[in-house]
Amino acid sequence: MPARTRLFKQALIIFAVIFLGFLVARAVNDTEIPSYELSNSVAPTSDAIATNSRLVGAQLPDIEIATSTGELITTQNLLGTPLIINIWYSTCEPCRRELPVLASAATQYLGQVRFVGVNIKDSASVATEFVAQYGVKFELLFDTNGLFISELGIATAPVTLAVNAQGTIIGQKAGEISASELDELMKELLK
Repeated sequence: MPARTRLFKQALIIFAVIFLGFLVARAVNDTEIPSYELSNSVAPTSDAIATNSRLVGAQLPDIEIATSTGELITTQNLLGTPLIINIWYSTCEPCRRELPVLASAATQYLGQVRFVGVNIKDSASVATEFVAQYGVKFELLFDTNGLFISELGIATAPVTLAVNAQGTIIGQKAGEISASELDELMKELLK
């Protein structure tokens, strides 16, 4: 058989196989193949930048939060003295830059104001080792389930809150806090 005829027969067989595959694929009932609609109901519905709720005037919600040993306490255990709460995590650059400012203020206002760092991403061991590098001696708590920042409507870090002894949030600073901004919060807190 000449090469040309043999090539034609091979092409015809290949075409027939492809055509049969096409027919079989069309014959399969589409309802037997599950279809999925992908959605994310918790994703932002706009192109807006993440923002935090305005908390000044609100009460600190009663939420369980973990200590560095894993013990759960409620935020109500923090009340009774004026309070600075700093929300942070170790790989956040503005959080890193503001730690010395917070550590210094915690020492300066020792006995007058309770300073608490609420870590939102790191393990207790990572966070404790990290803050030791910056001389931080104030209390560390851990928002292990995200409930603390969720209840407060906080979507960014760092955030610093000034809370009076009764639990009312009287000051809020989103982003890296400077020494002068922290001094202003402290003046408001100690009125």
